[in-house]
Amino acid sequence: MPLLLTLPLLAATPPAFVPFKPPAGVDSGLLRLEPLDPLNADRIQVDNFDPEAYAQYLVGTMPRQWRGALSTKNAPRSIVAELNINRLVAIGQRLDLFGVLTLGGQSVPVQANINAKSDQMEMLLLGDKLPVGLEPGGEFQGLEMLKLS
Repeated sequence: MPLLLTLPLLAATPPAFVPFKPPAGVDSGLLRLEPLDPLNADRIQVDNFDPEAYAQYLVGTMPRQWRGALSTKNAPRSIVAELNINRLVAIGQRLDLFGVLTLGGQSVPVQANINAKSDQMEMLLLGDKLPVGLEPGGEFQGLEMLKLS
């Protein structure tokens, strides 16, 4: 014979708010709230990276000759690429670069801006006679300094 249980009907009034209480014996730093003093320097993390000083450092230490390869979708093999930096100047947190890019034996002047804080670079091709099917007004972008895309 089945056993029948009867439950009392719930009252139509909503339950009262009961604040959370951690179980006894549990001590977690996450459960404690402490007032934060905004002037307490021990608790504030400050970005101590100085992009202007880093830009000055790069002017003195960055190699002036770079060599790599250019791969394109249409070319079956990569093309030898060389960049010679003729002038590198720090302007605030940016580096202003002038040089010559040689692709497959044909050279073209370039101008680039490098952001010392984000390592992003934009390189513009300045010449009229561009190598390897590149178009006037073309540019290269690098998200990691001179690693171009």
